[in-house]
Amino acid sequence: MSEWLAVHDQPRYGSQVGGNTGSGSSGSKRVHESDASDSNSVGSSARPMGRDAAKKKLKRKVRVQLWKWSMKILLNSNKSRRKSWNAWKKIAMLQEESNKRRKEATQRQEEANQLMKEKTRAKKMKMKMWLKLSEKQHLSDQSKELFKQLSDKLFEN
Repeated sequence: MSEWLAVHDQPRYGSQVGGNTGSGSSGSKRVHESDASDSNSVGSSARPMGRDAAKKKLKRKVRVQLWKWSMKILLNSNKSRRKSWNAWKKIAMLQEESNKRRKEATQRQEEANQLMKEKTRAKKMKMKMWLKLSEKQHLSDQSKELFKQLSDKLFEN
């Protein structure tokens, strides 16, 4: 590309030698192969690179650089994939541990709820017994003792 930039404003090689042999228009090509070989043999200086050749060379250079860059990215992405995979594994482990702790806490809460239900059920039974005993007017000594114990347990405040 740099070579083309250096010579793009200079006259073309064909105009130095004698121009194009064809229709005479500025964009015409050579008519015969023999004309091309004659123009190559004239002159001792090296012909400068044309625009198309410079473009082709630049494209090739860019392609090589792009390939190198993509390989570098690919290698780095493999490393980053490994890092991200390890990070995902770590996150998965942490989530598993969190789920396990949450299940354990839920289980403890359910056990506590079950104990509260049993305690409430027992208190309800004691309250029913206390109500039955309080409705009776004449209690035996044993019933009086039971009534006193139930009153103490139910209303210990």
